Amino acid sequence: MKSEIVSVFEAAKAVKPGKPLLAASGGTLTYGGLIERVGRIAALLEINGVSAGDRAIVSSEDNIEAVAAFLGCLRCGVAAVMLDSRLPEREARALVSAASAAAAFVDPDKRGWVESVPHVFGLGKAATKAGMLGRLLKKGGGELPASLEGVEPIDPPQEIDDNSDAYIMFTSGTTSKPKGVRISHRALFSHLGTLSRQFGIDETSRILNVLPLSHADGIIQGPLSALYNRAAVYRPFDFSLQRLTDLLDAIYRERITHFIAVPSILAIISRLGSGREDSFSTGDLKAVISTAGYLEKGLWEGFEKKFSVRVSNIYGLTETVAGGLFSGPGDSDHRVGTVGKPVDCEAAIALEDGSIATDFEPGELLLRGPNLMTGYFEDDEATGEALRGGWLHTGDLAVRDRDGFFTIAGRKKNIIISGGLNIQPEEVTDILVENPAVAEAVTFGLEDPVFGEVVVSCVALASGSCTGPAELAQWCRERLAHYKVPQRVYIFPELPKGRSGKVTLDTARKMAIEASSAEKKADGGVRERVLSAAAETFRTSASELSEFSTPADVAGWDSLAHLQFIVALEEAFGVTLAPADIIKIDSIGEAERIVREKLPA
Repeated sequence: MKSEIVSVFEAAKAVKPGKPLLAASGGTLTYGGLIERVGRIAALLEINGVSAGDRAIVSSEDNIEAVAAFLGCLRCGVAAVMLDSRLPEREARALVSAASAAAAFVDPDKRGWVESVPHVFGLGKAATKAGMLGRLLKKGGGELPASLEGVEPIDPPQEIDDNSDAYIMFTSGTTSKPKGVRISHRALFSHLGTLSRQFGIDETSRILNVLPLSHADGIIQGPLSALYNRAAVYRPFDFSLQRLTDLLDAIYRERITHFIAVPSILAIISRLGSGREDSFSTGDLKAVISTAGYLEKGLWEGFEKKFSVRVSNIYGLTETVAGGLFSGPGDSDHRVGTVGKPVDCEAAIALEDGSIATDFEPGELLLRGPNLMTGYFEDDEATGEALRGGWLHTGDLAVRDRDGFFTIAGRKKNIIISGGLNIQPEEVTDILVENPAVAEAVTFGLEDPVFGEVVVSCVALASGSCTGPAELAQWCRERLAHYKVPQRVYIFPELPKGRSGKVTLDTARKMAIEASSAEKKADGGVRERVLSAAAETFRTSASELSEFSTPADVAGWDSLAHLQFIVALEEAFGVTLAPADIIKIDSIGEAERIVREKLPA
């Protein structure tokens, strides 16, 4: 019996060579272009002694390069470790070291990340192309990276162990011990089958997914789902607030059948999509899928009502490939406010004593099935803690109703999910306490209408120190991925502790909420309050902002933060900003002008 990955690529060879697998802002990767690329990658790996069972780092700002390298490694049995190209060098180096990789496919400016890797292959474009093959590659598969130029394609291995690692995805870095989730070929392709059946994905499907490729929902529910079904995936641009109209237009223009999003993107569409209520009524669209985070019931109901479309909700972890429980798209399994029912796996609720709960009894959600991870890379202790008795202990608290629908009721494990991305709070705390001015710190998540949760840290300074919140946020920004930087940093004389001497999280959380309320009530002029809202949202100092500050020169001012800035302004001034106002705000000064217009005379 052939390995699943071999069968998938054989089926891909039968697809018309010019059909796009991936249509991205930088060009198109066709099925023919992919097959050509993979043959060259197979030769490159063989020449350099990199074989099945080894690991390879993949990191590129170019979607086509990243996807081609990832799929090439997958086909050759080399476990790909996909890293976000925007990581700070310190965090990237920590993850590269933890991966013990034999090879790396990276952009030229990332070579400093992978100095310890034996074989480094640059993903920069070759300088020239010659002949018909070059022209065909440029048209259908992108220009060849320099490392593949002149490499003659070979057939990849015909046998890949289905129990071997397909990829490893790290869930943390820096000073916390990185957790590398090992997903086997068997688990990956089992779950790709589940996703395909659940949402009716086939060779006619056209998937729109602009989520980061370095995270499971970006790569699994995008290029891998497309390849598995001989379909096409579209990533026309990086998501931004200013391109919201273009994103909605793409659903109609590209005849999209499946739109993959996270709750924060759905929140932006819902808030700013007035006048575009027919955007999902194309006749082609089969599913709007929310993944990677808690889908708040009000947003869910409001989105479905406003756009006359059903939203399906997926519950899953990196440890379950991409899913496990599904609410929708069918009538029988769709229930707003729940994460649905398990599909192709089992789910149970465990009480504190380890016994299985009955209906409506809250406890920890357990999952068991063929889509579970093999374990954490080189971490038997963490693996043993997560996988007990054949069940994955998710760390999420849930209840099951009498109809078999599961609802998430809270979180047992201390993890923050912000904008669909998982953040280990201890990782942020570790970075903060490295600062000589910090005596102790604690980090947690607070509810947020845009991101679901935002990262908040409480800090007690060392004696004689006078560092402020903005400086501490900047300290984190230089050492952590952008989405892990605390949205708010509150400084207190000391942090609350229990009898054991550990910081009491609930008390610290209450202190942060009270401090936030006090800040909002503080007096100040309109400009000062706008600057304060911007500083908190964009994680910078108000002294570094001015009326002339724009998204181009404020590091934290991206599309999701922009909407959060709007919410902060509305709360600070008691006003409501219309979609036209929100789009128009392109500077602090413009925000101030619009707010002044809304204030009573």
